[in-house]
Amino acid sequence: MRNKMNWPTTLTINAWTGPQGQPSAPLDPHQAASWAVKGKLQEIPRLLAAPEPADLRDWFDAAVGWGLVLPENEGVSEKDRALALDAPEPIRELVAARNQAPVFRYRKDLNNRFLRRYYVDHSPRDIAVSGSPRGTGDQCLPRYLLIYGTPGEVSWSLQYVLNNAAFVGRIDLTGDGLKRYIDALLNNWAEAACRPEQPVVWAVDHGHPDITWLMRGAIATPIAKKLAEDNQIGDNLRSLAGADATSQSLSRTLKDRRPALIVTTSHGMTGPLNNPTLMAQQLGWLVDHDYALLDPAALLSEWQPDGAVWYAHACCSAGSDDQSGYLGLVAEGSTVAETLAAVAGLGARVAPLPRLLLGAEKPLRAFIGQVEPTFDWTLRQPETGQVLTASLQNAVYNRMHRKRPEPVGLAFEECYRHVGELLSQWNQALRQVARGIEGAELAALRTQLTALDRQSMVILGDPTACLPPL
Repeated sequence: MRNKMNWPTTLTINAWTGPQGQPSAPLDPHQAASWAVKGKLQEIPRLLAAPEPADLRDWFDAAVGWGLVLPENEGVSEKDRALALDAPEPIRELVAARNQAPVFRYRKDLNNRFLRRYYVDHSPRDIAVSGSPRGTGDQCLPRYLLIYGTPGEVSWSLQYVLNNAAFVGRIDLTGDGLKRYIDALLNNWAEAACRPEQPVVWAVDHGHPDITWLMRGAIATPIAKKLAEDNQIGDNLRSLAGADATSQSLSRTLKDRRPALIVTTSHGMTGPLNNPTLMAQQLGWLVDHDYALLDPAALLSEWQPDGAVWYAHACCSAGSDDQSGYLGLVAEGSTVAETLAAVAGLGARVAPLPRLLLGAEKPLRAFIGQVEPTFDWTLRQPETGQVLTASLQNAVYNRMHRKRPEPVGLAFEECYRHVGELLSQWNQALRQVARGIEGAELAALRTQLTALDRQSMVILGDPTACLPPL
């Protein structure tokens, strides 16, 4: 029953006392009113639900985090290794400026499954690449990782594995080039003169069936279309394709336009096969419409990157490894087999173009390129002809050109996610091969080939670098 003021006369609780039954009590309105206005609740967090996930663009958030990966160095103390005191001065400055960021060490005996972290105040720990909590805390793996070292010191294979777990970049610079890059990074390219509203797309096209025709159609053209449809870019886009894609036209356009984004698709130089010294000097140089080479030193004599980001889809544009993942794919003596063997003979290295651009007087922010060649099968579905570059298009335009642009490492994370998807399909195909299912071998070939292609795309430069907003 309730009285005339609508106060309940009795309160009952959902307890059970046994013989006495359900506990209840009469309620005095005056007593209850006095109780009602006296705070009895404990203070609780404003958010009763789980905390909102961190914004992955905020690498300085401890829940996201940035860390450094260095080669193991048993010649210095564990404390010095924890503080990166064996690294060049610009790298030490970067670690200190980023709140004494965590430093990890690459060791071959950890088989790319762990990174070793040393501490000032306790023994080292091996941090799992897969499954570790994220951020900069103890036993955590930061979302953003910068590798400092040559691919001979910190393997490409580690970078491939880390790309599936974090947003990863690499710097392979020394001396003045390293200092210039780190100074620009710490200053966030504040004085850069590159123009985000004036991107340049350069696409060599030697016609079907040359793979440049496919790269233009699958990569350059759709990216150019997205950029041209942006109302802050529009006609400011400069697209050079086909016969217009010469080294001279690219050099001239970069000098005149000062773009913040450069996208190029072409063959990458991997010759002459019988002259490894010259081959190393020209490794990954872009090959233009007239089969002339884009000489990085000549380019830099006329133009400075000044904070630009360059995506170069060309064989070995990022470098080479001492063994190709495609070993045994094609017949010995074929031009593909001979090229793969000759490139592997150069060893693990970063290509000249990105090294010169990142260490330039006014450095590039980031370079995205390949360590292995791209096969025509990897750019489109052979059964249907469907182009398979949507995530790449999204990375270069949708994600890097947001109102608040995503860092380059984050922007390309979907591209690397495909590696895991494709290897899962490959494992399924292997089971189907064992059961004798028709077409399973072809599916295994396509999925593994495409996974290796996606895996060998790497970011050079710090993964937190991002385009200036439009």
